[in-house]
Amino acid sequence: MPLRSLLRRAANCALAGAIGLAAAPAFARPGIDGVRFDPARTVRYQCDEGKQLTVRYFNSTDNQIAILRLDGKPLLFVSVLTGSGARYAHGAHLWITKGDEGMLEDLTKGENAPPVYANCRAVK
Repeated sequence: MPLRSLLRRAANCALAGAIGLAAAPAFARPGIDGVRFDPARTVRYQCDEGKQLTVRYFNSTDNQIAILRLDGKPLLFVSVLTGSGARYAHGAHLWITKGDEGMLEDLTKGENAPPVYANCRAVK
C-alpha cells in the first residue's frame, strides 16, 4: 500500500475518532466531576418590558443548578437556601422563582433597585 494511502487512512481514522469523542458527551447523562443530573428542563419566561429569558434547569436529589443566558453569555447559577420557591446565585446575580414566576436581581445595583428582569412568567 502506498505511503500516501496509509497517511490518508490514518488521517481519516483520527478524524472519525475525534468526531466520536466530541459527540459522546451529547449522549451521556449530564454531569460534572461525578455529580449527575436528571435531563435538563428548559423554561422560557416572558418578563416586563417585553424581555424574554430562557432558563435550563439541571436538578438531582442533591444538586440544583440553572443556566441563564445574559448578554449572550451562558451563566451557571447554583441553588442557594430560601424559605420558599427557589433561589439560584451567580456572582452578583440572583434568579428567584416561585411556581411559574421569577425575577432576576443584580445585587450590585443596591438593595432597593428594581429587578433586571421583573414579573417573569413561564410561557406554556
